[in-house]
This record gives sequence, structure tokens and C-alpha cells, in this order.
Amino acid sequence: MMRWLGSLNLGLWLMSGVILLLGAGSFAGGEGAATINEMPLLTWLREMPLSESWWLWLAVLLLVLLAVNTITCSLQTIFRRYGQVRLSSLLAPQLMHLGFLLVVLAHLLSAAGSEKGTMQVPEGAVVEFPGGSTVRLDRFSQEVGPMGMPTDYHVRVRYLADGREVDRTVAPNHPFFLDGYGLYLKELAPPPMRMALVEIHREPGAGVALAGALLFMAGNVLLLVVRRGQPAS
Repeated sequence: MMRWLGSLNLGLWLMSGVILLLGAGSFAGGEGAATINEMPLLTWLREMPLSESWWLWLAVLLLVLLAVNTITCSLQTIFRRYGQVRLSSLLAPQLMHLGFLLVVLAHLLSAAGSEKGTMQVPEGAVVEFPGGSTVRLDRFSQEVGPMGMPTDYHVRVRYLADGREVDRTVAPNHPFFLDGYGLYLKELAPPPMRMALVEIHREPGAGVALAGALLFMAGNVLLLVVRRGQPAS
């Protein structure tokens, strides 16, 4: 039983099942599927009827089994091969496994505790973060290309830090972070309108996800080094 639970074949079947279920959900989702990115995932699962969320419940179940499969595989490998192979050969796959588990944990943290809010604000408006901090948005700027289409836009953010006013610039893919929340610039209305569409977002699992990604990458690099150092058969 334990050998089967930690087998590679089971892991491949579970991953295939997750992919198929997520693919089915992209086509089978009802009207409620449009709101899946507007609230924490666990909140969405509680509020949606089973007829619209069945595919995601099953995908979560398979991911739990995949995490158990990963842990079991790592423990079996360590107990079976410890002292028989070089430490680098033993460590490389375990780093990848640990990275994967941290990414799963990060998604769980965000699914339970993420926050997101979208609003339209005029130039010069003061935006209050959920933690109580406030920022002022001004200097809405937009660059237009030869075809008359916007090519870039940015907004100045002004806030108080240690008793003095500080300026930052927010642009697409360049958010501003304060008190654990991120301010994202989604869109800027063309002149003469002076309106910006912004999103305030909190992802409690972001740091854990970054750590998991770095560990997974380190495991891959270490595995390549080990494989290169092995003589060709």
C-alpha cells in the first residue's frame, strides 16, 4: 500500500486528473465561474452550488492526494537510499518535492486569506487600504503611439512614511506595496477623462510561493549538475 501511495505512476495519474478537471471546468463552469477571480478561492467554493463547482472540488481532492504522494515518495527514497548514494543525488529530487509542496501551501494560504478590491478613482483621490493607511493618486500620465493607441501609462502615489511624504510611481506590471497590500494600476482612461482603474490586492501566500519556486529551481539545477557529472553508460 505505501509503495503504491508513493509511486511515480500514481503521481502521473493524479497530475493528469488535475489537468483534465481544470480543463473541464473551463468549459463546464456556469455563470458563477466568472466570479472565481473576484474572491478567495475557498469563499467561492462555499458560495457556489455543487453543480458549478464540482470540478474544482475534485481537483482539490486530487491535489491533496498528490501532496500525500509527494511526501510518501520523498520519505521512501530517503529511507531506501540514504548512505548508498551521494548526498547531492539524494537531495536534488527532495528539493523539487519540497518546492512543489510549498507552492501548494502558498495557494492554500491565498485561497483562505487573500483579499481583492477594484475601484475607479479620479486624479487626486485618496485611497484607503484595509489596514488603515492612505495614499493619494495624482499625475495621471499616458503615452500614445503613432496609431493613436496608448502604449504606456502611470500614476504617482504619494504617502506618509516616518513622518515625511514619499512619492512612488505605479504602472502596469509595476505595483506599489504598503502594509502587505499591493496597489495595481489596471487601466487609465484617455484624456480628457482623469480616471484610473486600480486594484488593491493581498496575497498571503506570495512569499511561500516564491520560496517554493526557488527551491524547485535549485533542485532542478542540482539535478543537472549531478547528471552531468555521471559517466555516460
